[in-house]
Amino acid sequence: MTETCLRRLSQLLNHYNHSQLHQVSLDDLEAVFATSRRNTSNILKMLDNCGWIKWIPGRGRGKASTLKVMISMHQALYRTIHHEISSGNFDAIPKYLETYKAVAASALSQAMTEAAQENQDANSLIISQYPWVNELNPSVTYRFSELQVIRSIYDTLFTIDSNGQLSPHLACDYQTDGKFIYIWLRPDIRSHDGLMLEAQDVIIALEQLVATDGPVKKLFQQVVKVSFDDTRQAICIELIQENPLFIFCLATANASIVSRRHKAFSNQRSVAIGTGPFKLEYWEEDKIVMKKHHHYFAKKALLDQITLSHQGEELDKHLCYNQDTDDNESYTIQAFSYLAHNRRPSCSISDQTWQSLFKFLESRRFEFAAHSDLGVMDLIGASESVSDIPKLTGTIVLTHPKWTIKYLERMSEWLIALIGQTGLRVELVELSDASKPQLVKEQADLLLVEDLIEPPLQYGAYEWLLTGTGIRFIFDTDEFDHHVDAVHNAIAQGRPKERLIEVLATLRHNASILPLFWGQEQVTCQKGVYGIQIRKSGYSDFYKLRITP
Repeated sequence: MTETCLRRLSQLLNHYNHSQLHQVSLDDLEAVFATSRRNTSNILKMLDNCGWIKWIPGRGRGKASTLKVMISMHQALYRTIHHEISSGNFDAIPKYLETYKAVAASALSQAMTEAAQENQDANSLIISQYPWVNELNPSVTYRFSELQVIRSIYDTLFTIDSNGQLSPHLACDYQTDGKFIYIWLRPDIRSHDGLMLEAQDVIIALEQLVATDGPVKKLFQQVVKVSFDDTRQAICIELIQENPLFIFCLATANASIVSRRHKAFSNQRSVAIGTGPFKLEYWEEDKIVMKKHHHYFAKKALLDQITLSHQGEELDKHLCYNQDTDDNESYTIQAFSYLAHNRRPSCSISDQTWQSLFKFLESRRFEFAAHSDLGVMDLIGASESVSDIPKLTGTIVLTHPKWTIKYLERMSEWLIALIGQTGLRVELVELSDASKPQLVKEQADLLLVEDLIEPPLQYGAYEWLLTGTGIRFIFDTDEFDHHVDAVHNAIAQGRPKERLIEVLATLRHNASILPLFWGQEQVTCQKGVYGIQIRKSGYSDFYKLRITP
């Protein structure tokens, strides 16, 4: 309807100046609109209802009608675009720019500035191009964009800072006693529906993590039972065996605590009610709206509302608009890139060839590292020197996710070229869903991937060995269970860091995992982002900007 109104207004303005009274006949207007008399009357009513024209039909046969165009094309485009921005409908804007060119570009600039100021004044934020969100069950999703939303509407029992220090959050205290962990819950936690969070909510949420076949199932399958200890008045988690690293699992976004109550949305979506700094207000295909939880028990959110629009990619061609502030904070992320080798029955390449290839690639890692900010991954010792390029034959199938980061794309190209130097032929299969590497197990021999490693490093290595993308790629069900037992048995021997490195060394010795690079990146983000953000991939780390420092 809006697009039609704009087109019809443009036709009028080609013949009549705005803000002037004109005496016209329907015959004249039929020619202007190039349509029938009936459609002409409907168009005039539509534009009059919009307030864009004032139309007074003539009284009596042959009497002229009075027409006054109340708005210029620039004003109409400004109002239309401003409304689309405020509603998060960014995909509607490019077609106005393509049709009305310079006039629309000027209107967009004005509308963007004023809409940003209005959002700032209202303590609101609109983010365009945010990755689509299909799942908000913490125990199920692997996707980073969904976990960012989860971190805003739910809380964890503990938090880990960028230095790897564990702090109570929903918990106010805890105690370990061998294979038992006792957790005392804060008494002042109010959920988004106004009811208090209860110990039974936490127990059921933890039991769901144990039972759900999701990203942290292997971490939680060591849990024997979750119960309430009446004597200690505490939640009790019983493990199969003592594990000093398990407590860190309770600080991951996947281990967020949800209540037993749910809120329904359209399309049969239902979301468990949370306790986080934001509550979920709106969830549709095009966007998500979160509003501030005013009774939050910890530091309050800076913003009253965040709109995450999944639209706006086409707008990149016409505009890059971000509100900036000088109020920044930095934190470090750790990433581990590697190759994972899946032993397919249909692959004819021998174990000796795989070992030769891995040793060659291992010895050449410094070539790529020297031209990037990455370090060679050497936790399991320095690589052997290989002076000559091995002569290998055969075809290997490599898979990787769709790259959204340039250095990963360059790494992939470098690796494929390096493999090609050996005489091996490389075929590519795209991994369409990085959270499900098992989808390509029957087609691919090698997976190139980069996984984030959670702090502290000791826990991050443990979590990766049980949940890493490549780990899920190389093992079938029985092998995975055996691997999980081996990891937990290694930890039970004491000195977890050394034992975990030994497990990784075994995977390398078997040519199952080839560590490539270790990256530590200092990420700077704005704590005071406001107004409107238009970004290539969405502002997916908005979590960092909405809590009072």
